[in-house]
Amino acid sequence: MAEKKAEKTAKKSTSAKTATATKTAAAKKTTAAKKTTAAAPRAAATATVPRPAVRKTVTRKRAAATVSHTAAATQAVTGWRRFRRKTKVGVVVSAKQARTVIVTVERLREHPLYKKVVRVRKRFAAHDDAGDVREGDLVRIQESRPYSATKRWRVVEVISRLGEAGAAAPRVADVEKALEESEGVTELLSKPADEADEADEADEDTEESKA
Repeated sequence: MAEKKAEKTAKKSTSAKTATATKTAAAKKTTAAKKTTAAAPRAAATATVPRPAVRKTVTRKRAAATVSHTAAATQAVTGWRRFRRKTKVGVVVSAKQARTVIVTVERLREHPLYKKVVRVRKRFAAHDDAGDVREGDLVRIQESRPYSATKRWRVVEVISRLGEAGAAAPRVADVEKALEESEGVTELLSKPADEADEADEADEDTEESKA
């Protein structure tokens, strides 16, 4: 009887061991299947999204030819920028300082609210290299490098000197005479005078005949 009981207990222990082994194997299989199902969409997502390409930066030494080419390019760029600088035309109102003149620039602008045309005057300190600009001259100034705390312009050209425009302008009498000649006013003015002289002569003849 004791032997039979021992056999039964051995059989029960082996059956329990096999059951636990099968349960653990089934559990491992289910966890592996879950992991594979969870990893599949991640792998698909990673496969669809392209990875950014990383560029390697390589430092190269410049040759003498490339350096000279870049210098010429920079000179061309600076020259182009010089041609693009702003210019203004104004009258010199003060030339008392050495190589510095004060130029007044006038412009017309419309008032934003009242729509009236207003004359706006602004003064610019300009650099005079030659030093021959006098007060009253009409000059052209151009923006340039800062010469001082207030000078950002330089005199490029003297358009007309003081008094030159007035001397070159035609006289009023000459203009009136030219207009009269072009429109034939002189002939119209001369005819009535001749007719009046003829009328006076006719009156004198009639008076003489009556006498």
